[in-house]
Amino acid sequence: MNTDEIQILFFQECEEGLAGMEQAFATIRDESHDPETINTIFRCVHSIKGGAGAFCLDDLVHFAHVFETTLDEMRSGRLDSSDHVVKIMLRSADALADLVTVARDGGTADAERNGALINELKGLVALAKGEEPP
Repeated sequence: MNTDEIQILFFQECEEGLAGMEQAFATIRDESHDPETINTIFRCVHSIKGGAGAFCLDDLVHFAHVFETTLDEMRSGRLDSSDHVVKIMLRSADALADLVTVARDGGTADAERNGALINELKGLVALAKGEEPP
């Protein structure tokens, strides 16, 4: 298998992960905020980040890392899954999907939106740790 074939496989796995995240977020919105659902979302983001790192997709890696860190705070119970937090997570999932699309198809990502989301995610992590948001 050559690099191009591996990259095609990576993007297929990204699509599957993003679909899994979408389903998990639907569960959170409709039913509960159970820890296994958060773990499912975390694993999807973690897998995308790891694969993106292998292909030097730096913007995708950076965004996924911050998103993953915030999800880890939820998994640990330090950050609750309030409606406010879930809304930020949903917007972040959309941005992650857009970054995957840009990495696969070319083009440019919405750097302003992504930067604002990164700041919101970092703010949630800071609050979870009892620190002042950036």
